[in-house]
Amino acid sequence: MKNKILLYLFLFTVLILIFQLVNSKKVFNDMNTKIVTYKKENIILKDSISQLGTLLEEERYFNLMGNEEAMRYFNSFEIDDISGWVKDELYETNLLREKNDLIPYEGMNRTFLINKVKVLNHKWLIADFSDGTHWGEIFLGYKILPNNKVTFELKEHLLYPILD
Repeated sequence: MKNKILLYLFLFTVLILIFQLVNSKKVFNDMNTKIVTYKKENIILKDSISQLGTLLEEERYFNLMGNEEAMRYFNSFEIDDISGWVKDELYETNLLREKNDLIPYEGMNRTFLINKVKVLNHKWLIADFSDGTHWGEIFLGYKILPNNKVTFELKEHLLYPILD
């Protein structure tokens, strides 16, 4: 009787070990497959990050914050965020008038308003404008006067045609 119990115990143990071996092998193979997939995805994502970094560098090239020569021009002014301050001054031209004098077009539906601004350097900026249906861009020069007022001068403008 004792021998039969030991034999059954031994067989049961062998079955459990075989089950564990087969199960572990499946888990191991599944994990290896996932690791290979993750490594491929990681390479693709690293390449995407590299491309985005290159794109960001190109985008920053014509930007006030990336231009040390232009920033030196503002050393005498006691303004922390020059770019934001100039943008705010330009956006204020939207608020005070029926027609924005910087935009040389009459709005077809409503008044043209400046939507987005990018300060290129210490002298120039580019802005997008729209009346809700029509839109265009303007290239402006700007000057900061000693009393911390900003004057804008229209250099170039463009109104995009509506394509049906």
